[in-house]
Amino acid sequence: MTQREFFTAVVSANISDSITEYATSAIAKLDEKNAKRKSTGTATQRANVLIKDAIVSAMEAGVTYTAAEIVALGIEGVSSTQKVSPLMKQIAEDGKVVISEVKIKGKGKVKGYTLAEGV
Repeated sequence: MTQREFFTAVVSANISDSITEYATSAIAKLDEKNAKRKSTGTATQRANVLIKDAIVSAMEAGVTYTAAEIVALGIEGVSSTQKVSPLMKQIAEDGKVVISEVKIKGKGKVKGYTLAEGV
């Protein structure tokens, strides 16, 4: 049972006014704590924002990059394609890059990333 479930059950039981008031207050504190945690993000999420900005800055307009080519740009914090791929997906969701399929000889189709127009 989570704290929220416990305090909600206490409020529903309506044992006494003071206990119900305390449980309601505790639920409000949980809501405040969760809102703060959502707005600040984790240390990794904050670091990834800087990395994503560096990737977009390093890309040239009109050039399609694969994840391996982005790693080869030598951006700090980008050391593998496993790191680049999810970051590029997030950048695409922000509308800064366009994802396409690129055919690589001997490898097949891989995702290619091109700066969106106007970025």
